[in-house]
Amino acid sequence: MPLDVKLEKAKLKWSTIIPPNFGEIECQFNPQNFVITKETNWTSEKMPNFNSPNLKFGGGEPATYKLDLFFDSYAPCPGKDPIDVRDYTNKLLKLTMRGGGLAMYKIPYANPPSVKFVWGKITLFSAVVTKVAISFIMFSPDGTPIRAKAEVEFKQCEFLFGDDMLPALNPTSRTDSRKTRIVNSQQRLDQIAFEEYGDARLWRVLAEANKIDDPFHLQDGQLLAIPQDFR
Repeated sequence: MPLDVKLEKAKLKWSTIIPPNFGEIECQFNPQNFVITKETNWTSEKMPNFNSPNLKFGGGEPATYKLDLFFDSYAPCPGKDPIDVRDYTNKLLKLTMRGGGLAMYKIPYANPPSVKFVWGKITLFSAVVTKVAISFIMFSPDGTPIRAKAEVEFKQCEFLFGDDMLPALNPTSRTDSRKTRIVNSQQRLDQIAFEEYGDARLWRVLAEANKIDDPFHLQDGQLLAIPQDFR
């Protein structure tokens, strides 16, 4: 690798309706690989006098992917105890909890965070974490875990944009500029339009982009597309 090339660190960027709403987990070591799986459903209809049946598309399943991550907190230093590797791995476990582990009984509708894997020029689709399996493989003399492997599985959760998997793999492939934000039922489109554009009258832009008929009834955890190039 050329000396002037910056090493990009892979990150898991998460968002939730629970403050602080956004955050990220930097991978201590970049993954060696990842595999995206996408399945579709087809039903077959037998055709008389034909050698093979007619296939009818029955819809797609959410895309999935899995990351194998490695964490190491062992840093030999005389007179200093090693850091507990769970300081890293517990952040992954929180991605399976309502509100990223911050939800309280006052916010019962909070879901676990929406997560995007970002690594340099790669940005994968929005997903939820369906499984975290952590193996602690090295310990200090006092029993502190200092090295771990984590298997993390993700399932596509694009809300209104379930067919947006492939364009999201490459941020430069989009033809329109937009961003997204998660909202709750206490918000209105005119308020969001004022926050995003400085003009509450532009709520119609949000309604049209998201196919919303009633701007006063948003859903908890709903993901809104925020168009940028519309003027």
